[in-house]
Amino acid sequence: MSKLKAIELFAGVGGFRLGLEKTGQYEVVWSNQWEPSTKAQHASIVYEERFGKENHCNEDISEVSTEVIPDGDVLVGGFPCQDYSVATTLQNSKGLIGKKGVLWWSIHRILSEKKNPPKYLFLENVDRLLKSPSAQRGRDFAIMLKSLDDLGYAVEWRVINAAEYGMPQRRRRIFFLGYHKSTSLYKALKKSSPSNWVFSEGTIASAFPVQQTTQKPISFEIKDDLVHISENFNLGEKLSPFQNSGVFINGKVFTVKTIGQL
Repeated sequence: MSKLKAIELFAGVGGFRLGLEKTGQYEVVWSNQWEPSTKAQHASIVYEERFGKENHCNEDISEVSTEVIPDGDVLVGGFPCQDYSVATTLQNSKGLIGKKGVLWWSIHRILSEKKNPPKYLFLENVDRLLKSPSAQRGRDFAIMLKSLDDLGYAVEWRVINAAEYGMPQRRRRIFFLGYHKSTSLYKALKKSSPSNWVFSEGTIASAFPVQQTTQKPISFEIKDDLVHISENFNLGEKLSPFQNSGVFINGKVFTVKTIGQL
C-alpha cells in the first residue's frame, strides 16, 4: 500500500510529522515553518536538523506561491489562533478577503488554488476557537466551517483533553478533520447519522472514544456567505452554539458535548 503524501504547514519542530511517520502510512512531501518578527528561526533550524532541508520551506507562507507546493493527499497543521473576520473589497475580484496576516486564509488560498486539492485535512488549534470572539461567540469557527464547505469539504471536530486519555496534563486542543467530497469518507459521513458518526462511526471516535453528557445535541444551518457570517453570526449572544464535538456537512451543523472514555 502506497503512503499518503502529506503537506505540513506551521510545522514547528515537527510534532505532526513525528506522529504521521510513526504510523508508516504517511510521507511528508513539503513542509513550511516561519516565525514572524524574528530573525532567528529556531524552530525551523531544529526541524531541518531532525528531518533535513529537502522540501522544507522557511518563508512566510502568505508569500509562498501555491505553484511551488507539491500536490498532497493530506494537509496538516496547527495554525495560529487569530481574528478570522472577513471583509469586502472592491479591489478583490472574488469579493472576499481575510484579515491581512491571518494564516487561516493561507490555508484557504492553497486549497482553493490547487487543481488537485488535498483529499483530507488534519488541523489543530486551541479550544477557545469554538467560542471566539467575545462579541460573536463561535463566529470564527463558523467562518472556517463555511469556507471549507464552499471548497467541497465536510468536517468533524473534537476538543481532546489529553488528561482524559491517560496523559499527565490537562491540555485541551481542538482537532478537526476535513474530507473532500471526492472521498469515500465524505460519502460515508453523508450517509451516516451525525450522532452515529460522532459517537461510533467517525474517524475521531475510533481513536478517542467518548460518551454523551446529559446536554442535548444542537443542530442548525450555516448557509450565508462569509461576509454575512463575519458580520452577523451569533451577534451579541453570551454562549457559542458549538459544543466540543460535532460534524458539518452541506451547511448543516450537528454538535454535542461529550466526555472522553478510556
